[in-house]
Amino acid sequence: MTASTSNDLLGKAASDLQEDIAVAPGAITGKLKYVTGYTGFSGDTAEQSGNYLALLCEDEDADAITVELVGGNVGHPVTLDSDGLIVIRVTDKSSQSISVVASKDGKVITHKTYSLEGLTVVSAP
Repeated sequence: MTASTSNDLLGKAASDLQEDIAVAPGAITGKLKYVTGYTGFSGDTAEQSGNYLALLCEDEDADAITVELVGGNVGHPVTLDSDGLIVIRVTDKSSQSISVVASKDGKVITHKTYSLEGLTVVSAP
């Protein structure tokens, strides 16, 4: 898993969302900017402002990768498209974490959890 550098993240660039994101074993660090009017992320106006983390999840041995923001609003893992990109709205870096599961033929081959406590989160102006 790496920080995304894709130019199209639901209508935003990675640089619009974050700076210096690093993914290490068990932790993600860096800075999440405060974003407003992110209509590409959600049609719900309450979800269009905040701090967003863009990640690229890849595993050449997997045929499916799921990502879950543990402690988030969705409440279940999301299966990624073939591009491996996901944008996550982080609302509480202290209580939330990210769980990534790679599987092949329905069997888990990798399961990693990442703390978000090392993120610097910019507040609303």
